[in-house]
Amino acid sequence: MRRPIIRRALPLALAAAGLLLLAPAPTAATPTAVQAPTQDVLVTEGGTRLALVSCALRNTGTGWHIIDDKGHTPSGCTSVVQHADHLELRHPVGAVRVSSLTVTVDETYAKAGLRTGASVGFDLSRIYLHSGAAGTAPLNPANVAASSGNLWVVGYLRL
Repeated sequence: MRRPIIRRALPLALAAAGLLLLAPAPTAATPTAVQAPTQDVLVTEGGTRLALVSCALRNTGTGWHIIDDKGHTPSGCTSVVQHADHLELRHPVGAVRVSSLTVTVDETYAKAGLRTGASVGFDLSRIYLHSGAAGTAPLNPANVAASSGNLWVVGYLRL
């Protein structure tokens, strides 16, 4: 019975935080790619090799993309594909085990109560966006946008 309230509250919370709630858009079939992917490898004192997987993701209203500019440099991430219920972040670093990967929201999305969760694999991770009560369906990422809002991704995958 609370779902209608949550559905009405989400647009208000997003608007109050300066975010856009866009009308449903078609799912992007083509990934947006970073021109020259960089891969950083960390080596522990014990000799374990870890690939750094990191990037900032943004949607200003035209679809999610990896930011690669003067102030942002991705590592190991090659593209992001927008699906109806999640983002698919591709990171083909040659991993054989997952150590960790987290996705966090910046202050823009935090004000709106946006939450993230990731299902992590060796070559790609699925990132889910949520708002409202626990247990609700993931948001359509195409409908979440902000001129300067980011999702921050950082993880380590064993090589």
